[in-house]
Amino acid sequence: MAKDEEDDLLPDKDAAKGFYAKYEPKEILGRGISSTVRRCIEKETGKEFAAKIIDLGATTEAGETNPYHMLEATRQEISILRQVMGHPYIIDLQDVFESDAFVFLVFELCPKGELFDYLTSVVTLSEKKTRTIMRQIFEGVEYIHAKNIVHRDLKPENILLDENHNVKITDFGFARQLQEGEKLTDLCGTPGYLAPETLKCNMFEGSPGYSQEVDIWACGVIMFTLLVGCPPFWHRKQMVMLRNIMEGKYSFTSPEWADISEDPKDLIRKCLVVDPAQRITVKEVLRHPFFNQMVSSRPIRTKTTLFFIPKEISLHTF
Repeated sequence: MAKDEEDDLLPDKDAAKGFYAKYEPKEILGRGISSTVRRCIEKETGKEFAAKIIDLGATTEAGETNPYHMLEATRQEISILRQVMGHPYIIDLQDVFESDAFVFLVFELCPKGELFDYLTSVVTLSEKKTRTIMRQIFEGVEYIHAKNIVHRDLKPENILLDENHNVKITDFGFARQLQEGEKLTDLCGTPGYLAPETLKCNMFEGSPGYSQEVDIWACGVIMFTLLVGCPPFWHRKQMVMLRNIMEGKYSFTSPEWADISEDPKDLIRKCLVVDPAQRITVKEVLRHPFFNQMVSSRPIRTKTTLFFIPKEISLHTF
């Protein structure tokens, strides 16, 4: 049986009686390395949700199978999700069901899909629209950081859009809660959105580590991409891209930037500062002149075609 056909199969009902008693699973919305996301309907109310079905026995990219590690990682993600849920721009976890072989996470349904797909299809990202989206992302990040949590994998693929085009930050699989003054040193995330200090941990022994500032860097990459349809550091050769990140090497010289005002460029510059100690904080971001111009957070539905945006996979190491 082909891999996709295997993924299409639902877990046996005896494996998750609680889930099947409450929800009726429907079509597949997406797939991950060890999980499948399906639309589902709550039987009692008829409301639609998205169920992420995690196979604890799935083989990782490294060719390993470790159900215990998968379960512990999933429980850590659940713990963080429960701490940040309730914010308007963060995904809401509705239900959790565990069995020996599977974990079912039931989330609110975001019918407009990923911000990534929104970008690459039919949307014009004017400064006004970018302001709306980025303010929502930064407000979500501010709430996450206030809980002493760092997301570590912010990118358009991990930002969903609800029926009103409001953002919902999702995928907290790499997120960690920090102790006072704690620094992280493990290399994880998505290459094009990694901050220089994260890369240094893998390149230089004795690097001081990194903290919540990496999320601000990733937001700067997202904002750059929203405005012109291509990321600032991307290169077809990954080593060149990583060198560009380490050096903070990007520019506003392409023709697409000609009609973009100075305020968004200034904010991007402040987000993409190589030294994390000099990088703008999320509170300072929300006071930046770019956001003081906001009149309405209502989405703009003007449509056009954007440039190519490469889709990248989150990795622990690469």
